[in-house]
Amino acid sequence: MLRNIIRLDEALAKVGSVLTPRCSTELLPLAHAAGRFAAEPVLASWPVPHFRRSTMDGFAVVARVTTGASEALPALLSLARPDAQGCLAVLTGAPISPPYDAVVMQEYAEQVHSDTIMVTRPVAPGENVMDVGEDVEEGTTLVAAGQCLSPSSIAVLATQGVTSVRVKSFKVGIIATGDEVVPLERVPQAGQIRDCNSPYLTSFFASRGLTPVYLGIIRDDEAWLAEALARGLAECDALVLSGGSSAGVLDFTTKAILRLPSAEVLVHGLAVKPGKPTVLAIASGKLVVGLPGHPLSCAVIAHKVAWPLLCQAAGFVPPAEWESIALLSRAVSSVPGRRDFIPVSLEHGVAAPLSAKSAAIQVLSLAQGLLTLPEECEGLNAGARIAVEIWR
Repeated sequence: MLRNIIRLDEALAKVGSVLTPRCSTELLPLAHAAGRFAAEPVLASWPVPHFRRSTMDGFAVVARVTTGASEALPALLSLARPDAQGCLAVLTGAPISPPYDAVVMQEYAEQVHSDTIMVTRPVAPGENVMDVGEDVEEGTTLVAAGQCLSPSSIAVLATQGVTSVRVKSFKVGIIATGDEVVPLERVPQAGQIRDCNSPYLTSFFASRGLTPVYLGIIRDDEAWLAEALARGLAECDALVLSGGSSAGVLDFTTKAILRLPSAEVLVHGLAVKPGKPTVLAIASGKLVVGLPGHPLSCAVIAHKVAWPLLCQAAGFVPPAEWESIALLSRAVSSVPGRRDFIPVSLEHGVAAPLSAKSAAIQVLSLAQGLLTLPEECEGLNAGARIAVEIWR
């Protein structure tokens, strides 16, 4: 039988309280670092911009001489004078030197003589001009340790001349279990299934900055599984298994884990659907997650349980999940005390729950998001306004 079933938040807190962040680092070219997590903070070594520059095409001017300028009473400025009564034609990005402190946009200036400009609209000091360090001040923390490197943060680092960045390298061993599970290249016979969980977990973790290490398919044998776990723990920073986590006669995950040195099973059974038979353990100070074997359950628990715990184990700061507000197409029900995760499709602001058993596979590609029904919720009516977590 499953051990005491506990709520998800309690399980995450229980396991998180005994995790000690660990990981190695590697140096990557800046262009290849997107999606990885910074191993150390990166500070701005110089200001951006490092000179005062124009943000518009137009004319650099001394702002006070344009006060009151209008189409009826324009300000006349000379291109030939370098003082307050003069002006200078500039393009976007051009340096702005004293005495000029603003830029009149091209649309509000007209050249009426070879060296005379007519300004028909006033500008304030600093208008259409970016000062030194206005974008990035020297010494500013551009990337914090553990922060995910997005394409935007890559661009900011590029302004500093950063060509490579040190990132965290956290290896997650992936093991599939089950006598019925066969490799992708093998044609399954009756009673056999191809291993789709391992490719899913590999791509999911890789897309989120982790380093997946595929450790193969292990048959339903307690000793063999324990041996595979020991090898995986020696090579990786954490282990994630699919299958064998329930309470059947061939479910050996918990027994195999307990054969490892300094192993403790902290959770066996979550008050969630799908994914109730989930195992969370620590062995040799490293996180071990036993996921259900059914593909939908495996994917949901990888997303909602394994991912946040792996982030904590690696010292990552996970980026915020994307959400979309939608109207529920039909009523859904739940059981009080259990957290339900329901895959949904999204179209024109309407979320349609996708009915699927935990063994279903195609629903993973059909779903655009995940609806969460908290433990205190008994269900939602059709038309309810809901938040859907977008599956990235």
